[in-house]
Amino acid sequence: MRMKWFAALVLAAVLGGAGWAQTTPVNPHATSEARALLAFLDSISGKAIVSGQHNYPNDGSRWTDLSYDLTGKYPGIFGGDFGFSGGSDKDSALSRPAMIAEAERQYRNGAIVTLIWHELRPTDDEPVTFHDSVQGHLSDYEWRQLLTPGTPLYKRWCAQVDVVAGYLRQLRDAHIPVLYRPYHEMNGNWFWWGGRPGKDGSAALYRQLYDRFVNIHHLDNLLWVWNANAPSGGAQRLDAYYPGPQYADVVSMDIYGEFKQEYYDKSIALAAGKPIALGEVGDLPSPEVLDNQPRWTYFMEWNEWIQTDNSLDQANAVYHAPQVLSRDDARLAAAMAAIRKAAAGMAPDAEPVTPGATREAKALLARLHAAPGEAAPIGQENDPSAPGEETAAIVQLTQRQPAIYASDLGGSLESRQAVLKEVLRQRANGADIYLSWHPVCPSDNTYSSRRHSGVPTEYKHSQLSDFEWNELLTPGSALNDRWIAQVDEVAATLRELEKAGVAVLWNPYPEPNGKGYWWAERKGIRGSGALYRMLFDRLVDGDGLRNLVWVWETEAGQSQPNNDAGEPSDFFPGLLYIDAVEAGTGRLDPRMYRDLEKMASGKVLGIELTLQIPPPRLLTDSIGWAWYLAGPRIDLSADSATRGAREEGLRLLYRDPRIASLAPAR
Repeated sequence: MRMKWFAALVLAAVLGGAGWAQTTPVNPHATSEARALLAFLDSISGKAIVSGQHNYPNDGSRWTDLSYDLTGKYPGIFGGDFGFSGGSDKDSALSRPAMIAEAERQYRNGAIVTLIWHELRPTDDEPVTFHDSVQGHLSDYEWRQLLTPGTPLYKRWCAQVDVVAGYLRQLRDAHIPVLYRPYHEMNGNWFWWGGRPGKDGSAALYRQLYDRFVNIHHLDNLLWVWNANAPSGGAQRLDAYYPGPQYADVVSMDIYGEFKQEYYDKSIALAAGKPIALGEVGDLPSPEVLDNQPRWTYFMEWNEWIQTDNSLDQANAVYHAPQVLSRDDARLAAAMAAIRKAAAGMAPDAEPVTPGATREAKALLARLHAAPGEAAPIGQENDPSAPGEETAAIVQLTQRQPAIYASDLGGSLESRQAVLKEVLRQRANGADIYLSWHPVCPSDNTYSSRRHSGVPTEYKHSQLSDFEWNELLTPGSALNDRWIAQVDEVAATLRELEKAGVAVLWNPYPEPNGKGYWWAERKGIRGSGALYRMLFDRLVDGDGLRNLVWVWETEAGQSQPNNDAGEPSDFFPGLLYIDAVEAGTGRLDPRMYRDLEKMASGKVLGIELTLQIPPPRLLTDSIGWAWYLAGPRIDLSADSATRGAREEGLRLLYRDPRIASLAPAR
């Protein structure tokens, strides 16, 4: 079980409990070690400041070690960079593995880790030069393309930042929290990402990175440090670049020159209670400055400046000041030791994404996590117009009962009530519950017929115009209000199940990368994934449901005539909103598991077999499916050989000892 607050509680004891819990991370699923680190920074605000030293990516710990040589104290923070150049240059991107290894070593030795990236311009390919790329420029047209999901430039940017995400994931898996400071000095005009004020400017790119790192890559070990340059010269005012308090854990400023009181006051005002820090400095802040500006929580000296722009006396005066915490200072060392000790005993995260999930939901997800190493359950879909018919047919065919009962809540109120009654009966017989939701289109709430898996259905599949789609995603619009009423109606049925102690594998808006559904084929941040996220927020925060294990289903293995349809990741809502990923397919392709495994990043994987029933060995040999779901029976108009092959395939699955089913109810 994940000990989300344990490290912070240990840390509170270390610090004497004074003021440690005033700030929580902006990422609601931040790791316990990230929470504890932020709690520590919050606790020392106004009392102490941690020393820090940056190092070029190809320099290892050169400047950290020099700080020790000069002062006799190791900096409390190790700073690193992901680089952009090639060869043996000090900023070489080839040094990333070594830099990550050094960050891990420094953390084990007691240092806090902070990382930045002098990111290459997304129009370029590594290696690049600082002047031509990092300090290059994007046209206004290119900037708009960068912020538009699905464009070639957006995809180039995704590919570039995903490389760095892989290195950050190494630190996540090692339980190392990171103060991550992206797109630093964005209020300046000297980097390609900077100098663009307003909601669609530099702050929008910061938010876009946050969304990708948090919702796609699940980098929950990051604390987000927003950074500006001291507002003078080419650096503009701070508030025009601030992404919003929901995107920043720490507000930081780079100061090369005088530590003016107005810089400090502006940082405090913008932070509004969050910790503030000196992201980069040239001259070290003197003890007198720190006395007058006590709420800075850390400073980071820039590389060789510890020697070139500070005298030996200046460096020692700062490092030996009573409020400055070096790596070996007991106040920092004890806190970091507590964080490392708490993180060392943590198990992999199998907690539901729903905060405060019910005991039944936690148990269901735990069973699915354990299933690939034991016997994964098999389930059967049932048409809501006849909610027990398909399951009864399986019992007659195999003399076994499906371990998962599945149906849909997208029909009328009468059909939902019939499904609810059958769910309670099946759960009493020992089956787990799986419910999908194919809702009618909220623009008209009428029905039309479509054939799904060979079975006629009543689900509505008309389409929304682009204008209507934007209205749907806009709170307060008439269409959004109609959608809320639709969601709250189905929530009432789900609430009845929660009251009865029934957890539900919940699969809303299935196959968004497929065709025919009104919610499908919409890529990007405001596409099908945004609708899924909006539903999560409404059911969890608005309706208070805690019994759902969230499933995201992709149509897998389909053949597309062109590339416009997009990849499954184009429709993915993000790891913070799902507990499991399901592949819906008519024909099994073993490669689909490997592809989904990469995207799911540790989430459980299930498969829905809509047409062809493969031999058991193709499902169970070296494949980690957590459940198997058979779609409704094929159309009775199909030839007898096709029907016979499907029935024989189901018999084989239910006989296989590696696939879990139930004894028929008596």
